[in-house]
Amino acid sequence: MRIALAGLVLIALAVAVGPLLLGVDALEQDLPAKLAPPFWMEGALAGHPLGTDQLGRDLLARVLVGGRTSLLVGFAASTLACAVGIVVGLLSGYLGGWIDRLIMGLGDLWIAFPFLVLAIATIGVVGSSTPILVTLLTLAGWVTSARVTRTIVKQVRGEDYVAASVGAGAGHLSVLTRHLLPAVASANLVMWTFVVGTMVLVEGGLSFLGLGVRPPAPSWGTILSDGRELLETAWWIPLWPGLALTLTVLLVNLLGDGLRDALDVRMDDHA
Repeated sequence: MRIALAGLVLIALAVAVGPLLLGVDALEQDLPAKLAPPFWMEGALAGHPLGTDQLGRDLLARVLVGGRTSLLVGFAASTLACAVGIVVGLLSGYLGGWIDRLIMGLGDLWIAFPFLVLAIATIGVVGSSTPILVTLLTLAGWVTSARVTRTIVKQVRGEDYVAASVGAGAGHLSVLTRHLLPAVASANLVMWTFVVGTMVLVEGGLSFLGLGVRPPAPSWGTILSDGRELLETAWWIPLWPGLALTLTVLLVNLLGDGLRDALDVRMDDHA
């Protein structure tokens, strides 16, 4: 878990300050330098250690700047999705009755609706931007957290210490924040780490399909898309964002596994 956390911190620092230290504009085109290979291959150009793309743009700078978009969308969407899921799950599990049935029914309908159709329709009407992507991914990811939270709340609300608190005159808000919210925190922290990896992948997929951030702003998905037709002649273009995406998701999942073991959270029991 420590190795995964250290790796994620290094990736976050690299995408945050790397472009500033590199001093290369990720959007600057240099056609005479187009399709330059990485540093170890014949024909490599000084100042472009990972090579260049079909417009002569430096791939190292583009991967670092693109990582900002991918990680920002992934972390923001997963955080908001879990926050919404926790609130909805607390209310559903605590209030019960028709409110519980209504919320969970809406959640089932929401999961059944194809996310890609929603994304295409929304982006086709209002356009694509980072806030739009974060909103769409938040809407796509809140249901799982809500279900897990609801299940735990239903288990905990019958405990003696919760009944004693209610009997002592504690209000609903006090019970929710002092007893039920701490009970669901561990499971949602673990879930959040897995959701981060999922959101980063989904953002990459949307950008690959042209539904992500608007060009020329780079993201890992858009760089992959730019290089998909040049796999035979310039395979290094999709290589670097693909490696960055794979490594990030792998480290996030390893961190989630470590947290699950450390906090002794059994996700299967709450699904």
